[in-house]
Amino acid sequence: MGKRIGFDLGATKMLCCILDEKGNILHRLKRKSVASQKAQEVYSAIVQCIEECLEEASISLAEIEGIGMGAPGVVNFHKGIVLEAPNLGFKDYPLRKQLEKTFSLPAVVDNDVNLATYAEVRKGVAKGMKHVIGLFPGTGLGSGIVLNGDLYRGSFGGAGEVGHTILELEGRLCGCGGYGHLEALVSRSAIAKDVVALAASGKAPTVLDKAGTDYRKIKSGLLKKAVDAGEKDVEKAVLRSAWFLGIGMANLVHILNPEGFVLGGGLVEKFGSYYVEAAEASMRKHALPSLVKSVRVQISAFLEDAVAVGAALLLAEELKGKEHG
Repeated sequence: MGKRIGFDLGATKMLCCILDEKGNILHRLKRKSVASQKAQEVYSAIVQCIEECLEEASISLAEIEGIGMGAPGVVNFHKGIVLEAPNLGFKDYPLRKQLEKTFSLPAVVDNDVNLATYAEVRKGVAKGMKHVIGLFPGTGLGSGIVLNGDLYRGSFGGAGEVGHTILELEGRLCGCGGYGHLEALVSRSAIAKDVVALAASGKAPTVLDKAGTDYRKIKSGLLKKAVDAGEKDVEKAVLRSAWFLGIGMANLVHILNPEGFVLGGGLVEKFGSYYVEAAEASMRKHALPSLVKSVRVQISAFLEDAVAVGAALLLAEELKGKEHG
């Protein structure tokens, strides 16, 4: 016993990790998310990924004490229900109940970036801090908030939807259907839509060669290749994203007075300090000096594994609480 499953359910990829009692990853399996808007098909892919991970690691289900899962969108942590995750077809989906029924194991389900932030506070770059905000720009813009050392979820689990704060009245269309949201200015999807126009006009030849003018094929790695190839207009689009992220960070400094930010997600994984330093510079330009001067901005220690590690750590906390409750 003592082994736990941490699972990152993303819009474009699924990552299953098996961790030991100390939170060390014993085995990991990454798969593309199923291209479906049907919740049951997505859930079947989750089950298959977990079973394959166990088989590859030669670990039996009897050795596992529980499953922790991070899902994008709005999650009711206390009920284990994914209230809304449009990219996965989830609407009021009882994910925790389904996992517990399928595997006969206890499970926890939370927002993915809540868990990534939790991992950094417990074991990563934010260890020792009590007031931390995690921001993970990728397909969208996920965020997590830790206040007084604990995850802050709001009244039922919806807190931290920073990506849907409004920066431009009647601005760009967001994936949620709203306009002018931070996510519509910062996410890799937003950059990709700008870069499609550049590719069509001959200003992003690397992108045109690899993805044509289909923005869905433009991933963070391809953007990095284009920037490395000296395509200045692509670089401007990436830096524009970082600039707006910094404005969002400044707003959060004014509202929550955090000790620090942890940045992760696909854009940060590929661009690293180049992107993070640009976001930090924008934050410091737009925030009150007295509030921002001591704020630390750091890159996630766990990067792609952050959600899965956080899920397993939170599961351990919940199981420990039940033992002593």
